[in-house]
Amino acid sequence: MATKTDLERIVNASSQIAVATLTEDGTAPDVRIVLGVYDAENDLVLFMSSGKAEKAAEIAAHKQAAFATPQFGQNDVMRVRKATVTKITPTQAQQTLYTTKYPQTAKYAAHSDFFALAFDQAEVTIAGTASTVDMAD
Repeated sequence: MATKTDLERIVNASSQIAVATLTEDGTAPDVRIVLGVYDAENDLVLFMSSGKAEKAAEIAAHKQAAFATPQFGQNDVMRVRKATVTKITPTQAQQTLYTTKYPQTAKYAAHSDFFALAFDQAEVTIAGTASTVDMAD
């Protein structure tokens, strides 16, 4: 059975995360690939985007989201079907966490917005075996 530690390992080993939100008018899902990192202290997945991006407008209009790590080869994967995404003001620890994983993004952080994905459960597949991680545990 997978744990939060497995989830953290999978998200942080992945270089990309696919995040689906609703279009601004709410009529269709819209997927973007983002650079994400797991914030274990707060049980959140963080990503950064331009505040002027279409994705930021979609998030402002609708907080519902789903996200997943891509499946390449034999990599373990995780998927969340029900998440809430919000714009945040990151703490210094969250900024450090993000820029440690993605040092090339440090110069963009001052001109971008940070977002957090909050969720109650994640489907985690390790070596072909799927299980559910409950974030309340």
